[in-house]
Amino acid sequence: MSTTTRRLTAGIAALPFIAISVLGAGAVANATSPVDGDHKVPYCHATHSDKNPFVFIETAKIAVVKAHAKHQDEEDVYPGFWYDDHGTATWFEGRGDPEFAENGCTGERPPS
Repeated sequence: MSTTTRRLTAGIAALPFIAISVLGAGAVANATSPVDGDHKVPYCHATHSDKNPFVFIETAKIAVVKAHAKHQDEEDVYPGFWYDDHGTATWFEGRGDPEFAENGCTGERPPS
């Protein structure tokens, strides 16, 4: 095997490790800092199912801000919370009855 071929093979073999390093560093840079000591928020995710209308889940606060608050016809129930918006502590208004979420999304279904 020639020197050029060995170098080319070694370079190609290193590409996945370089990609993981770059992508891993980007994930950390995009993570939010905990304003109130916690990255995640528990809430009730609407399913549109008559049998099981809500599922209790916990996700990153930024996921609620960017996605969950706007889908499922805006029926998700979550408490208000603080999150880091590019270095600025920002309040995100809750929706629905916070006690419903605190009770694990069980009991009487809150009004839409």
